[in-house]
Amino acid sequence: MPLFHVNAQVMGLLATAVSGASLVIDRRFDADAYWSRVEEFRPTWLNAVPAVLASLAQRPAPRSAERVRFARSASAPLAPEIARKFTERTGIGVLETYGMSEAAGQITANPVETAARRTGSVGLPVGVELIVADAEGSPLGPGQEGEVLLRGPQIVSDYLELDGEGPERTRRARDTSGWLRTGDLGTLDEAGFLYLAGRADDVINRGGEKIYPQEVENVLLSHPAVAAVAVVGAPHERLGQVPVAFVTTTRNTDAEALSAWCAQRLTRYKRPTVIEVTDALPLGPTGKVLRRALRAELAR
Repeated sequence: MPLFHVNAQVMGLLATAVSGASLVIDRRFDADAYWSRVEEFRPTWLNAVPAVLASLAQRPAPRSAERVRFARSASAPLAPEIARKFTERTGIGVLETYGMSEAAGQITANPVETAARRTGSVGLPVGVELIVADAEGSPLGPGQEGEVLLRGPQIVSDYLELDGEGPERTRRARDTSGWLRTGDLGTLDEAGFLYLAGRADDVINRGGEKIYPQEVENVLLSHPAVAAVAVVGAPHERLGQVPVAFVTTTRNTDAEALSAWCAQRLTRYKRPTVIEVTDALPLGPTGKVLRRALRAELAR
């Protein structure tokens, strides 16, 4: 994790310092060298993002990995298929969490105990008030989808806005009741575990039908030849938007085979109209897929 990112600063560096543990920081992620670092330093847990876990799932782990209690995943949505592939290949369970800079890092986390974790969930709130609310900010019940709202002393109160053309100014981050709107959509179950559906601004509106990229991505990731995938909305003259998938694979497969895979598992309107097999997806320094770069490519 890059140290300019809150994940590395708080959960990696500060949590390690407070607990009196030791931290190993590599200069950069190298999938071919990663397990040799584990062999050398023998850590008890790993801090990673889904893109890293997907890459490591393609390589066998050394015997010394038995010492690793879990691999913590954060900073981007983790597809259940990536978690499954990683654990099957390495023998290391994945502890999925959810955080953001505005919350000083951690928001929710699954329990450390393996049996208590819930696959597909980012876990329970950690030291923060959390609700799933409708457009008016009213809390929704278990299983009802809405926007994730946060409240607590660690939640940012103001944003500093800079545009280079005028003086610095601040904008309130919370509403009058102290809630921060995260822009993330999700549901809570009866036990309070949070399940994220995706970003509100990533939802694809295909002629009035709402499509969540994460659902389509999870279907494609369940294909044995798919290593990574990103689904974005492409402009369409009649429907407004249609889903397009960018896919990287571990072995030869073509768009036609992947389209057939989707046809068996997705409702017609959710199926990608185009599947492009590519060598790599554009990633930011924190390991998140740069969806804006893919949307810009489609807009050309």
